[in-house]
Amino acid sequence: MQTIDPDYFFITPEVIPENYLELLESIKIKKELLLLRCLDNSELNKNLNKFLLIKKKYQTKLILSSRHLDISERFDGIHFNSADLMNLSDLESYQNYLGASCHNEEEINKANQLKLDYIFISPVKKTKSHQDASSIGWHKFKELKSLTEIKTYALGGMRISDLNEAKKYSADGIAGISSFMDQ
Repeated sequence: MQTIDPDYFFITPEVIPENYLELLESIKIKKELLLLRCLDNSELNKNLNKFLLIKKKYQTKLILSSRHLDISERFDGIHFNSADLMNLSDLESYQNYLGASCHNEEEINKANQLKLDYIFISPVKKTKSHQDASSIGWHKFKELKSLTEIKTYALGGMRISDLNEAKKYSADGIAGISSFMDQ
Protein backbone atom coordinates (compact mmCIF):
# COMPACT_ATOMS: atom_id res chain seq x y z
CA MET A 1 0.00 0.00 0.00
CA GLN A 2 1.28 3.46 -0.94
CA THR A 3 0.42 6.78 0.69
CA ILE A 4 -1.86 9.15 -1.19
CA ASP A 5 -2.48 12.52 0.51
CA PRO A 6 -3.90 15.13 -1.87
CA ASP A 7 -7.32 16.63 -1.20
CA TYR A 8 -8.23 16.71 -4.90
CA PHE A 9 -8.21 13.89 -7.45
CA PHE A 10 -8.76 15.07 -11.02
CA ILE A 11 -10.38 12.76 -13.57
CA THR A 12 -10.32 13.31 -17.32
CA PRO A 13 -13.48 12.97 -19.39
CA GLU A 14 -13.58 9.95 -21.72
CA VAL A 15 -13.02 12.22 -24.71
CA ILE A 16 -10.41 14.88 -24.03
CA PRO A 17 -11.30 18.40 -25.23
CA GLU A 18 -8.67 20.25 -27.27
CA ASN A 19 -8.38 22.88 -24.54
CA TYR A 20 -8.07 20.40 -21.64
CA LEU A 21 -4.58 21.55 -20.66
CA GLU A 22 -5.74 25.18 -20.53
CA LEU A 23 -8.82 24.21 -18.49
CA LEU A 24 -6.68 22.29 -16.02
CA GLU A 25 -4.19 25.15 -15.74
CA SER A 26 -7.02 27.60 -14.98
CA ILE A 27 -7.75 25.74 -11.72
CA LYS A 28 -5.50 27.28 -9.10
CA ILE A 29 -4.99 24.28 -6.81
CA LYS A 30 -2.37 21.52 -6.74
CA LYS A 31 -2.87 18.88 -9.39
CA GLU A 32 -1.14 15.92 -7.75
CA LEU A 33 -3.36 13.11 -9.05
CA LEU A 34 -4.95 12.72 -12.48
CA LEU A 35 -6.98 9.68 -13.50
CA LEU A 36 -6.82 9.15 -17.26
CA ARG A 37 -10.28 7.87 -18.12
CA CYS A 38 -9.91 7.91 -21.91
CA LEU A 39 -12.50 6.04 -23.93
CA ASP A 40 -9.94 3.93 -25.79
CA ASN A 41 -6.22 3.61 -26.51
CA SER A 42 -6.41 5.91 -29.55
CA GLU A 43 -7.86 8.73 -27.38
CA LEU A 44 -5.17 8.08 -24.78
CA ASN A 45 -2.36 8.04 -27.34
CA LYS A 46 -3.69 11.17 -29.07
CA ASN A 47 -3.43 13.07 -25.78
CA LEU A 48 -0.37 11.40 -24.27
CA ASN A 49 1.90 14.42 -24.79
CA LYS A 50 -0.62 16.64 -22.95
CA PHE A 51 -0.65 14.22 -20.04
CA LEU A 52 3.13 13.97 -19.92
CA LEU A 53 3.36 17.77 -19.94
CA ILE A 54 0.93 17.93 -16.99
CA LYS A 55 2.99 15.26 -15.19
CA LYS A 56 6.21 17.20 -15.67
CA LYS A 57 4.83 20.68 -14.96
CA TYR A 58 2.89 19.80 -11.79
CA GLN A 59 4.69 16.60 -10.64
CA THR A 60 1.32 14.93 -11.15
CA LYS A 61 0.86 11.19 -10.67
CA LEU A 62 -0.89 9.79 -13.75
CA ILE A 63 -3.33 7.01 -12.84
CA LEU A 64 -4.63 4.91 -15.71
CA SER A 65 -8.10 3.41 -16.02
CA SER A 66 -8.19 -0.38 -15.86
CA ARG A 67 -9.58 -0.44 -19.41
CA HIS A 68 -5.96 0.20 -20.49
CA LEU A 69 -4.20 -2.50 -18.45
CA ASP A 70 -2.11 -3.53 -21.45
CA ILE A 71 -0.06 -0.32 -21.18
CA SER A 72 -0.35 0.35 -17.44
CA GLU A 73 3.34 -0.16 -16.63
CA ARG A 74 4.08 3.24 -18.20
CA PHE A 75 1.97 5.07 -15.60
CA ASP A 76 2.00 5.77 -11.86
CA GLY A 77 -1.03 3.69 -10.99
CA ILE A 78 -4.19 1.87 -12.01
CA HIS A 79 -7.79 2.69 -11.20
CA PHE A 80 -10.20 -0.25 -11.39
CA ASN A 81 -13.84 0.31 -12.22
CA SER A 82 -16.23 -1.56 -9.92
CA ALA A 83 -16.70 -4.48 -12.33
CA ASP A 84 -12.94 -4.98 -12.70
CA LEU A 85 -12.51 -4.61 -8.93
CA MET A 86 -14.93 -7.44 -8.23
CA ASN A 87 -13.01 -9.72 -10.63
CA LEU A 88 -9.60 -9.08 -9.03
CA SER A 89 -8.04 -11.77 -6.92
CA ASP A 90 -4.39 -10.78 -6.71
CA LEU A 91 -2.48 -7.53 -7.02
CA GLU A 92 1.07 -8.86 -6.68
CA SER A 93 1.91 -7.99 -10.29
CA TYR A 94 1.02 -4.31 -9.75
CA GLN A 95 3.64 -2.12 -8.10
CA ASN A 96 2.05 1.31 -8.44
CA TYR A 97 -0.82 3.22 -6.84
CA LEU A 98 -3.99 1.14 -6.92
CA GLY A 99 -7.53 2.36 -6.49
CA ALA A 100 -11.11 1.60 -7.42
CA SER A 101 -14.60 2.97 -7.79
CA CYS A 102 -17.00 1.71 -5.13
CA HIS A 103 -20.76 2.14 -4.87
CA ASN A 104 -21.78 -0.28 -2.13
CA GLU A 105 -20.64 -2.30 0.88
CA GLU A 106 -19.63 -5.35 -1.18
CA GLU A 107 -17.25 -3.33 -3.35
CA ILE A 108 -15.75 -1.57 -0.32
CA ASN A 109 -15.18 -4.93 1.37
CA LYS A 110 -13.38 -6.13 -1.76
CA ALA A 111 -11.19 -2.99 -1.75
CA ASN A 112 -10.38 -3.64 1.93
CA GLN A 113 -9.48 -7.26 1.16
CA LEU A 114 -7.11 -6.14 -1.61
CA LYS A 115 -5.63 -3.34 0.55
CA LEU A 116 -6.01 -0.70 -2.15
CA ASP A 117 -4.34 2.70 -1.79
CA TYR A 118 -7.53 4.70 -2.33
CA ILE A 119 -11.18 4.39 -3.36
CA PHE A 120 -13.86 6.64 -4.81
CA ILE A 121 -17.34 6.34 -3.30
CA SER A 122 -19.96 7.57 -5.72
CA PRO A 123 -22.15 9.13 -6.87
CA VAL A 124 -22.60 11.47 -3.93
CA LYS A 125 -24.52 14.04 -6.00
CA LYS A 126 -26.04 14.11 -9.48
CA THR A 127 -23.40 14.09 -12.20
CA LYS A 128 -23.07 15.20 -15.80
CA SER A 129 -21.08 12.11 -16.77
CA HIS A 130 -23.48 9.52 -15.29
CA GLN A 131 -26.87 11.21 -15.56
CA ASP A 132 -28.84 7.98 -15.13
CA ALA A 133 -27.20 7.09 -11.79
CA SER A 134 -29.03 7.81 -8.53
CA SER A 135 -27.01 9.87 -6.07
CA ILE A 136 -26.36 8.45 -2.60
CA GLY A 137 -26.07 11.73 -0.66
CA TRP A 138 -23.68 12.65 2.14
CA HIS A 139 -25.20 10.50 4.89
CA LYS A 140 -24.91 7.29 2.83
CA PHE A 141 -21.40 8.34 1.82
CA LYS A 142 -20.40 8.63 5.49
CA GLU A 143 -21.99 5.25 6.26
CA LEU A 144 -20.02 3.59 3.45
CA LYS A 145 -16.80 5.42 4.42
CA SER A 146 -17.13 4.03 7.95
CA LEU A 147 -16.48 0.55 6.48
CA THR A 148 -12.90 1.31 5.48
CA GLU A 149 -9.63 2.89 6.56
CA ILE A 150 -8.58 3.29 2.92
CA LYS A 151 -8.09 6.85 1.66
CA THR A 152 -11.56 7.73 0.35
CA TYR A 153 -12.57 10.37 -2.17
CA ALA A 154 -16.14 11.58 -2.64
CA LEU A 155 -17.08 11.51 -6.33
CA GLY A 156 -20.16 12.62 -8.19
CA GLY A 157 -21.09 16.22 -8.80
CA MET A 158 -18.18 17.49 -6.70
CA ARG A 159 -17.00 21.05 -7.10
CA ILE A 160 -13.70 22.35 -5.75
CA SER A 161 -15.69 24.27 -3.12
CA ASP A 162 -17.22 21.01 -1.76
CA LEU A 163 -14.02 19.92 0.00
CA ASN A 164 -14.92 21.22 3.48
CA GLU A 165 -18.41 19.71 3.35
CA ALA A 166 -16.96 16.40 2.15
CA LYS A 167 -14.54 16.34 5.08
CA LYS A 168 -17.45 16.88 7.50
CA TYR A 169 -18.78 13.55 6.22
CA SER A 170 -15.42 11.77 6.68
CA ALA A 171 -14.11 12.07 3.11
CA ASP A 172 -10.35 12.31 2.79
CA GLY A 173 -10.75 14.35 -0.39
CA ILE A 174 -12.91 14.88 -3.45
CA ALA A 175 -12.63 13.68 -7.03
CA GLY A 176 -14.15 15.27 -10.08
CA ILE A 177 -14.51 15.11 -13.83
CA SER A 178 -16.44 17.93 -15.48
CA SER A 179 -17.62 19.75 -12.36
CA PHE A 180 -14.02 20.57 -11.40
CA MET A 181 -13.75 22.39 -14.72
CA ASP A 182 -16.94 24.43 -14.19
CA GLN A 183 -15.58 26.58 -11.36
